[in-house]
Amino acid sequence: MTPDRDALSGAQLEQLLDRLEADLEESDSSEAADLLARLRAKPLRADTLDAIDRLHTLWMRAGDTPAARAVVDGDGAAVLAAAPADAQTGVQMQLALYRLQMASYLRDEAAAQQALSEMHAIVRERPDLDADAYRQLRVFDQLEYAAFPVALPTIDLREAIDQAIPGRAAFRAWDTADHRRRRAWAYSRHEQVAEARAAAEASIAALQTAAPDQDVDENDWLRLGDALIEIVPDHLNAFVQPVTALTADWSSPRRREAEVRLARLAARAKRKQGDLAGALEACAAARYSLSSDGSDDFIEYELEWLIEAGRFDEAGQRAFFHIYQVETGMWEGLPPIVSARLADPADTSVWWALCVLRACHLDETFERFVQLAQGHGGALHERSDVHRTLFAALADKDAEDALPEVVVTAHALAEARAPKHPWTTRLMAVRNGMAGRIDPTTEAAQLLAATHEIEMEDNRTAYSLFHARARSLGLLETLRLPVPAVPSGLWGYAFAVTVDNEYEEQLGDLPAKQQDEAQKLYRKLLCTVYEQAQARMERYFATGTGHPYDACAHLYSMLCNNLAIQYRYYESRYDDAVELHRRGIAASPFAEHYDGILRSRIEQEDHAGVLDAAEALWNFSADYGYSRHEPNDYVGDVARALLTLERPHEISIWLERLAHWQVENGEKEDALTSGALGARLRVLLYMGQALEQEAATYWNRLEPQVHACDDYWALAKAAQVMGALARFDEAAALCQRSMDCNPRDDASARQDYDAMKTLQASYKRGGNGAASGKSWWQIWK
Repeated sequence: MTPDRDALSGAQLEQLLDRLEADLEESDSSEAADLLARLRAKPLRADTLDAIDRLHTLWMRAGDTPAARAVVDGDGAAVLAAAPADAQTGVQMQLALYRLQMASYLRDEAAAQQALSEMHAIVRERPDLDADAYRQLRVFDQLEYAAFPVALPTIDLREAIDQAIPGRAAFRAWDTADHRRRRAWAYSRHEQVAEARAAAEASIAALQTAAPDQDVDENDWLRLGDALIEIVPDHLNAFVQPVTALTADWSSPRRREAEVRLARLAARAKRKQGDLAGALEACAAARYSLSSDGSDDFIEYELEWLIEAGRFDEAGQRAFFHIYQVETGMWEGLPPIVSARLADPADTSVWWALCVLRACHLDETFERFVQLAQGHGGALHERSDVHRTLFAALADKDAEDALPEVVVTAHALAEARAPKHPWTTRLMAVRNGMAGRIDPTTEAAQLLAATHEIEMEDNRTAYSLFHARARSLGLLETLRLPVPAVPSGLWGYAFAVTVDNEYEEQLGDLPAKQQDEAQKLYRKLLCTVYEQAQARMERYFATGTGHPYDACAHLYSMLCNNLAIQYRYYESRYDDAVELHRRGIAASPFAEHYDGILRSRIEQEDHAGVLDAAEALWNFSADYGYSRHEPNDYVGDVARALLTLERPHEISIWLERLAHWQVENGEKEDALTSGALGARLRVLLYMGQALEQEAATYWNRLEPQVHACDDYWALAKAAQVMGALARFDEAAALCQRSMDCNPRDDASARQDYDAMKTLQASYKRGGNGAASGKSWWQIWK
């Protein structure tokens, strides 16, 4: 701390720090020399914790460690002395943390040990510490991987912090297991095998002996297994047994996911025990993808094992299909491996060349491939004779500019290693088609030739063939062809959601009559593909065997949702839609399923079902969020169901829910948008049937906004409310206003206009004699 009375502090110091930080951010560099000079231009004194944090950080960036430490120690002592008694613990802990962060940055082992000891003492001796604020500090993650004398105290401090948090009482068993797990890894990293094994066994025992009041679930066991299986590979059953027991009552999609994770532990255990062949055999059950895009497929283990076993062609094929499927989302360890295989003269598999050719499909994929393959080594184009030819364009171009030339050299390498390979034909057909070097008829012919030569039924090939055929034969003729058979759930789902682009682009070019046929064929196409995908995945869930892309529970849930939409909107198969939504919820719940069930029950006029579904949707959305949650659309249906079931007193509960939701989402109570106003009026329409006084009172709140409204739908709702309250003159007048505001510019608007005209006539007759013998309010159901 500087005692100079002229030292900058308080607001003046804050202003200086603001300027310095802004200049650093703008220059995007530390500019250490200039920063140091500006910091030394005048004495500085930090008089708050925030100022200490900012000032010592700037001194560190400027390279003056003693000055940074002087701020923390000197100015920190003054701030600590001036702090109220109830704040001193927090100040003391924060100053110790600053010392620890500096020590970590400087790799100062002694200073780190001292700071860790100080923090541990505070945690142990000061129960007023807000320990939860220190649970997940990045510096702890860094120091766990530091020198052994620093790593263990860091891990022990973590546990002390966990134990000091009262709210973690139900997680004591996990916290203890996690502490032992971290110690096991620290010992393992420093080659203390016996100690690592003992700590791992203690970690397992912490969960095995957990008291009944402890929160221990299957994910805890899987996380522990993932961390420890290579330290104690002979303890595989210690993880398998509890996970199997805890998931026994789960839905089959969720249970199969747990089984895949256990299979991965089994494969890793075999490899650690020296059984490479057994590990590769276990990959048959471990490689099922557990993500909806096809990643999370165990390639980070299997690929290296295949190479280690000398099975280069299988390894190359595995790598190719991973890049082919996930493109920019590829495993970051894959490009360096591809590069290494290309450099090995003993490995002449075509698949490594095809990996590069596929990486060239998108600029973003190729840029990431090059970046990861380059790593921290020498220039990619200089690493071998193959590299000098394959990546020659990278010598003087960036990845984006070099890509076209790399396509040519990768194509040439693939042809040299395996002339006219079907996958080379397929990749180049699409690329040449996109570039306009071949016409759609030729592209389709080349794709068909490739698919006939080997099994090539993935969604991207199916889509490329559909695209080329639609361009050559026309959309309608293409839709008349047999529906493609896709052998996995993921590929079926992905084809169905992407083919819409081609369909929408060309549909408008057809005559009206052909559009009708195309729409029917397209809906049939989607349903067939989704149903194929559903059957594939359900077969896997039932048997445990299937395509590697059949295992993701969330993908299955999304598939169920999309197929249910087809059933609901286009085939009126409401019960089938509800069943699909229920299966999706059991596999991986999300709000669209609850919304879909509600829509189906509304269409079925299943009033009890509407109430159950609306309550479930409302509660799920409240608990987990739903960006497309739209109570404006359905609360009126809930009110109608309550009226029909003779439970009108509950309508006010939903009206209050609706109003609260609207305000939370930006509506102003005294200036509602027309959609919000109309939604409330629709609820009042049904309330007024049984609770006239309550409805009239609420109407009085909304009436001024109705008078100012010019939206024909909201005015129609207002007219119906007046009808429900038997104020027929006002109802007829509002009908007229609604008709006057209706532009009648589409079929729906014209239909609404006609309904209003009919309703107005009914009101003029005193509310009797509505068309078709319906009650006046049913005309607008």
